[in-house]
Amino acid sequence: RPGLRPEEVSLLRLLEKLTNGTIVEINETGTSLRYKPGVIVSGSLRHDCGKGRAIGYFLEPLVLLALFGKRALSITLTGITNDDVD
Repeated sequence: RPGLRPEEVSLLRLLEKLTNGTIVEINETGTSLRYKPGVIVSGSLRHDCGKGRAIGYFLEPLVLLALFGKRALSITLTGITNDDVD
């Protein structure tokens, strides 16, 4: 099945929350993506990870990006905590 999966879109939306000035444009079919990065600001966030992937899928990039944030990162992730992939 072509296009972005829901968990991939969710990760991109999380990156939008983590940054200031990021622009993510996805077409209706999910086959075209325009990404303009912004400044990593971190802060206090909440994000629903859904049920497609475990929260580890979202934590890996967060740990790396949080090192470069202007503020400390405090995040609450909701979703499944384990699956066969992560």
